Amino acid sequence: MNGARVAGVMMANVLCVGLLAVPSFPRAVPEPSPDTSVVTVKVGGDRTGPARVGPLAGVELGLFDGPDATKPVDDVWGVCVSDHDGDCSFVIPDARGADEGARYYVKQLSAPGGWYANLRLRTGHGSGAYSVATPYAFELPASASGATYTSTRDFVIDDTRGEATASTGVWQQSRVNPRPDLTCGLDVALLLDLSASVGRALPDLKAAADTFTDALTGTPSRMALFTFDRRSPSVGTVNRPELTPVSTEAGAAAFKNRYADWELGSGTNWDRGLWAVAEAAPRYDLLVVLTDGNPTFYDSLLGDGGNTRIAEVEAGIFSANAVKAEGTRVLAVGVGNRVTGLTARNLRAISGTTAFSGSNAADADYFQTRDYAEAGQALRDLARARCRGSLSVIKQIVPANNTGEDVTGAAPAGSGWEFTAETTTPGVGGLPGRESTIDDGTGSVNFGLTFNEDTAAEVTVAETRRPGHTLVTQDGQNAVCRDIDAGGDVPVTNGDGFGFTVEVPSDAAISCTVYSRPAPSPAPRPRPTLKPKPKPRPKLCHKERAHREHCRPHPGRQ
Repeated sequence: MNGARVAGVMMANVLCVGLLAVPSFPRAVPEPSPDTSVVTVKVGGDRTGPARVGPLAGVELGLFDGPDATKPVDDVWGVCVSDHDGDCSFVIPDARGADEGARYYVKQLSAPGGWYANLRLRTGHGSGAYSVATPYAFELPASASGATYTSTRDFVIDDTRGEATASTGVWQQSRVNPRPDLTCGLDVALLLDLSASVGRALPDLKAAADTFTDALTGTPSRMALFTFDRRSPSVGTVNRPELTPVSTEAGAAAFKNRYADWELGSGTNWDRGLWAVAEAAPRYDLLVVLTDGNPTFYDSLLGDGGNTRIAEVEAGIFSANAVKAEGTRVLAVGVGNRVTGLTARNLRAISGTTAFSGSNAADADYFQTRDYAEAGQALRDLARARCRGSLSVIKQIVPANNTGEDVTGAAPAGSGWEFTAETTTPGVGGLPGRESTIDDGTGSVNFGLTFNEDTAAEVTVAETRRPGHTLVTQDGQNAVCRDIDAGGDVPVTNGDGFGFTVEVPSDAAISCTVYSRPAPSPAPRPRPTLKPKPKPRPKLCHKERAHREHCRPHPGRQ
């Protein structure tokens, strides 16, 4: 589905869900008394700027005796819920005899509707070594009566170089990933990790991107391109947020050519790459993050570049939330040894909770693959799963001066080209249907069929004729059809006029291209040559007026 067409609806749905899920909370941080102290944790949701995160209400936190404790120290003052400013405040009774100066840990109890918690995140060396599932829990300062402590100033926040628990000071939470769009044809943003660790596998990374692009060719799909290393875009590259149609082989080739000669940078900054997508003007149905490592930077080069700490992952979560808030589903694809094992926790944090099991490509939120070839295959399966049991029709317009069956220079049609499809095969639903191309550059429509069993439907397609255009056949056929999944041509039977019939199996995606050529413009008629007008002779005048330029002396009066 075209992301631009549905962005407004999806955004409205997200806002409505948020309003329904979050009740009203007080918005004032309480003042401590002589016998109490106040601890306030700032809770964030979506990134709203390069260094800003918006507040999130409804997150329940608790105080515990230790990072592994399972029950809050008190069911009343040991529990808080964040308000609309994102403040979760504990009022701790400090003057409690032996408990004076006690130190507690803050941990999460529950998430509001539409969000999920990340109770542990992977930390360790950026190479993937020394991985630890670090609890998302922070020790509070020793309590002191009459004092107020905040997470963005006094605790939680810590940018100590190399410390696993270094944090931005804002409590993270992940948005639930938007549900997968099951229609055939997507607006996809591809985000490539071009950090130096990719090394000699760079050609394989590009091949994986090629495989994904090819899988979308022949469908009503468009693609955008982003990169990151320690920044976004990566050194020597440029982000291309505009959507490029890949419905035709020519369009796919143009897209793949954009990254064909790109080289590697250094460092890994999930935060900046994801934020570049969130900032882009187009809205996408799907974002695919292809990465070979954990983040070692965030914001504008904060971090030590060698280690993954809580802070680097937190920042990536906030930027991923901003992408999801626009209705874009985030798919995280980890490639190679650097993202095995515990890195699943970080991939999950920026995408969603469902891991790829080997057979759920259409529903999975994150993948961990051995190499780029496996990643490319997984992306191919993802793209084609949405189109199985459907028929795409690609309309291309041939230059007017071409003759015969020559389709050189053909381009996708604009809006308003109408097709109808029907079938008489028993047990097949979804048809008859009528679809028209829109002004998205793909020149394509898609007909989704429903099957009661594994079978094949004979589908007849008819095109509404446009005056001034003639059908351009290929080897005498009204359409050229191929199986996107298996590759290779599919037989076509010509129908009346511009129509044709093709078989659509329940487990295959079929794409058919129909060519038309406009009538050549008539040659302009030559303009007649105009004879120059003769110069007028001066008028006759009296002798005494002969000196004037506009007359000559009368011959009888010389």
